[in-house]
Amino acid sequence: MSSVPAKLSTPQVIAYGSVGIPFGAVGLPMAVFIAPFYAEQMGLGTAVVGIIFMILRFWDLFSDPVMGWLVDTKPSRMGKIKHWLIVAVPILLPAVWLLYNPIGPPVSPLFLGIILFIFYIGTTMITTPHQAWAPSVARSYDERSRLFMWRELFTISTMLVMLALPSLLERFGGVTFAQQISIMGWFLIIALPVTVGAAVWLVPDPQPDPNAPKASFHPSAILEALRQQTLWRLLATEIFIGIAIAGTAGTFLFASFWGFGVDHGVASLILMAHFIAGFAAMPVWVWLSKRTEKYVAMRYVCVWSAITYIAYFPLSVFGGGIVPLLIAAIISGFGYGSPFILVRSMMADLVEAEEARGGANRAGLFFSLMSGAYKTGASFAIGIPYILLGVLVGFNPAGENSPETVRGLMAVFVGVPVVSYALAAILIWKYPITRAVQAKAAEAMSGGGQANLESLHPPVKDGDL
Repeated sequence: MSSVPAKLSTPQVIAYGSVGIPFGAVGLPMAVFIAPFYAEQMGLGTAVVGIIFMILRFWDLFSDPVMGWLVDTKPSRMGKIKHWLIVAVPILLPAVWLLYNPIGPPVSPLFLGIILFIFYIGTTMITTPHQAWAPSVARSYDERSRLFMWRELFTISTMLVMLALPSLLERFGGVTFAQQISIMGWFLIIALPVTVGAAVWLVPDPQPDPNAPKASFHPSAILEALRQQTLWRLLATEIFIGIAIAGTAGTFLFASFWGFGVDHGVASLILMAHFIAGFAAMPVWVWLSKRTEKYVAMRYVCVWSAITYIAYFPLSVFGGGIVPLLIAAIISGFGYGSPFILVRSMMADLVEAEEARGGANRAGLFFSLMSGAYKTGASFAIGIPYILLGVLVGFNPAGENSPETVRGLMAVFVGVPVVSYALAAILIWKYPITRAVQAKAAEAMSGGGQANLESLHPPVKDGDL
């Protein structure tokens, strides 16, 4: 770790966080624009699109751990991370082009399935190594929150641009929905090599310590890691956060138009206000985590989100409109984004604690599991609402819908995030790796060695949860 400074410089933090720019373009915008685009304009329908997205996300349950194994066991002369980011870019670029510029309508379900499959392989090759980078370059409890906060700030800033872009292009340029999707693709094609190149150039990537224990991926070692309740608690929390956030994005345009009478262009701007609120509140939640503990801030942000999402339903029933939708979006938006910062920072603490307890550094495995957990939640978030809307509610995005169907739409739109945030809050209500425990782990890693591990072990062992 000698090549890593005690605190990364601002340019290094910005370079690391800038990799969030392309994934701000493909995260929620995928649910907000790409899924409805293929459901409506490419003629596949909500149920088919929901099933395709959900099935392919489950593929990540296999590909993410494989990528974690590669990160932990296959370093290069550049380090553990950088070479994987470089290899991912040429895999992603052609998939992005085809996904955002399909030949149609119509397109076949097979076309969407194949392109999404390649796209998800490429994103896994960037997201898993990028997140696993954090524990080795951010060495303190609050520094990790700082690193992930910058990543989310870049991600949300990009999402804001992507959400505003369709409305601006439609109103001032007469650009069709298909052309808007194509422009988003071009943004991603340009941003990927630029941001990955900046991170590779500026951020240190230390070589593994040759004297440290080697990461074992024997089935018994993986099962041992998976038996930890602490790890499962973080993974389950990540799944529910993914369901809540991506589920909102995937149905927001439907709920805005049918439940509030707001057209897609204005709804995109209101959704942008939702993300701006999250952007503005993010430093506040991080500040709360510094004054207390990360799990305390996480607890309160989840409770806030669960309560405030309920407001959408009565506002819709009582007539809807632009102003009520805007108010609900801003208030509920204060909780957006911060859970990503806190739970990933908590995972980095867990990686360090496990290494200090005498295990190898398995950041790749742990963050691959977290990436898989979020993607599982995101797949459920598109799959479950779209299947519920298409099969149980009978919602037709391209036709007429009865008042009962619209109420069913709003029940799905509200119910999914409320339940998911509430479950996340319950899971994280008490968490064993506190600021004091992380300080003991850091002491053991920096020179205390095995002598300090006994004092570290009791607070984080599963029997104490």
